[in-house]
Amino acid sequence: MALWPTDNKFLNGPFAPWAEESEAFDLPVQGEIPADLAGALFRISSNPRFEPRNTDRYHWWEGDGMVCAVYVRDGRVGYRTRWVETDSMKVEVEQGEAVYSGFVSGGTPGRLPAGAPPAKNVANTNVGIFDDKLLVYYEGGLPHELHPETLATKGAYDFHGGIDTLCTAHYKIDRLSGDMLFFAAKGPTITWYRADVTTGRIVESHAIDIGLPVLMHDFVVSDNYAIFFVTPSLFRLDLIMQGRPGVIWDESVLPHGTQIVMMDRRTKKVTWYEANGVFGPTHFYNAYEVGDEVVIDLHRISRLGNPASGNTPLSSHEWFPPALPWQWRVNVKTGKVSDRMISGVAGEFPKINDAYVGAAHRYGYFVTTRSLDRQTMSDGLAKHDHLLDSTVVIEGVGGLTNPSEPVFVAREGAVEEDDGYILSIWWNPTTELSELLVHDAVRMTRDPLARVPLPVRVPFGFHGSWAGRDVLEGAIAAQREPADL
Repeated sequence: MALWPTDNKFLNGPFAPWAEESEAFDLPVQGEIPADLAGALFRISSNPRFEPRNTDRYHWWEGDGMVCAVYVRDGRVGYRTRWVETDSMKVEVEQGEAVYSGFVSGGTPGRLPAGAPPAKNVANTNVGIFDDKLLVYYEGGLPHELHPETLATKGAYDFHGGIDTLCTAHYKIDRLSGDMLFFAAKGPTITWYRADVTTGRIVESHAIDIGLPVLMHDFVVSDNYAIFFVTPSLFRLDLIMQGRPGVIWDESVLPHGTQIVMMDRRTKKVTWYEANGVFGPTHFYNAYEVGDEVVIDLHRISRLGNPASGNTPLSSHEWFPPALPWQWRVNVKTGKVSDRMISGVAGEFPKINDAYVGAAHRYGYFVTTRSLDRQTMSDGLAKHDHLLDSTVVIEGVGGLTNPSEPVFVAREGAVEEDDGYILSIWWNPTTELSELLVHDAVRMTRDPLARVPLPVRVPFGFHGSWAGRDVLEGAIAAQREPADL
């Protein structure tokens, strides 16, 4: 149920805003929470706090960030939700209405009060613990730090002065060092960063000129390379300033099609390769090296954005058509690039067991987007086995649909890559509330190990992460003042 009268898909059904911060403990559990599952699932919602200035043009990417934390321990479950209180949100709270307009499909801005940030940091794209801090990411501004237990916003986070205005919402954790690998995209420049796991400080940076203001959302790393795809999907700040759609699909800017840009992490040498067509990546699974080849797995979309001309936004599925899993193999010695479709099952939010970042992985997980439903985005969970070249799809139990990005959690003492659990949050169309499902990642059957109805709707968002008990407790302990210890 939408809070405001509109038929905009992104303000109804599983996307409909939830207006209150809340918490609850000892939630009812159907089935059984695995005994070794202890920690917190952090999810970020795209959840507009005030009625958008142009409800007909509002886009899912523009909602305010609200973090939902689901805490699990000893078979018991609690949750908490809190807004990410950025400086721009505080301005709108003081005004009692939306002040900033949309950037995806355009809109009419309000009058900014003196001293207000010139652009809105919606803090709505990803959330996870690093540097003993719970960080919320949005690639149009700095990350924000929240208390990992209370979810209170503590302020902007800049890696101890290491970055200035923004960074990507998609970071990778180097499996060998534990360091965070990420980038910032500003106009035609990508800046690569590495942050030390023990200090949180930037220890490496390198700028790459890609020549175009590409909407660079995700990337991937292998042991020796950082890999970016340059596509016709552009982020046009000049158009946004005019109130026009700012995320544009313009194939004329890439006469040779989509490009693969690979930076050698050791030498910083940058090499370009043609990717064999015009398309955009939505999200990556992983990349790894086999001899002279770099293997890249991702979901491929035929277009992403509004037309280069005109001012009328497209419908949701025209703007964001179904994406399919594909694989590229780049031979760094010969320059040869080959590609193939991995699976014909349309889907989004691909994930792996994060312990395999940069290494050869066998399994990938994603939500399916098969039906092009007018109300929902996703409609099932999938597991792909690269060795068997097969994809298993499971539907929602009890009428549940629109699952969130799947998060893999390894079983305690796991040896095999898929020995663990898949955590996801689903929408219940009957109650219009959300539920946490815990699936066995090995068996992947429709019936979950545990089903936990939440007393709230977690508006459909983008990304999230799992923090195990030790990581979570370490981050909570780090928040305490010396006098409290």
